[in-house]
Amino acid sequence: MNKEFETTIPDILIAMLFSGKSIKNFKSIIRERKLERYKTGSVRVALSRLSKNGYIHNTKNGWQISASGVKYIDTIKKFSYIQSPFKNEAVFSTIVSFDIPGPERKVRDWLRNQLKKFNYKMLQQSLWIGPGPLPTKFLERLEILKIRKCIKIFKIKK
Repeated sequence: MNKEFETTIPDILIAMLFSGKSIKNFKSIIRERKLERYKTGSVRVALSRLSKNGYIHNTKNGWQISASGVKYIDTIKKFSYIQSPFKNEAVFSTIVSFDIPGPERKVRDWLRNQLKKFNYKMLQQSLWIGPGPLPTKFLERLEILKIRKCIKIFKIKK
């Protein structure tokens, strides 16, 4: 996130002073102070676009996320990238081979990009070599995307 939109010390102090020791009020004040940093027009355009796509709707209590909005957020979370735990000079000790069906192109592209983030090198389009072992968070994501059975992971021993 951009530094200018992070919570600052003055934000925290103001929220502490005006929250009346209520965590709910404290969080609300912090949220409002962060929102003030955005241009009003930008916020309106974003809300309009999200509403037009059916991800949110305006009620008398304010904006609320719709069922399709929750589904959209879940999709975004599924395809977010996992930070690499490996150093650039890590020894290559793992081979990853995969055979993901054609209709799953988005998942296959995500997997290739994720392996690049882990500093893996492509031997062939579906055969990669890099450091290991792969993080459990990555393996869990493969299960969520329902592609774990399409992937073979080999350890290299000398």
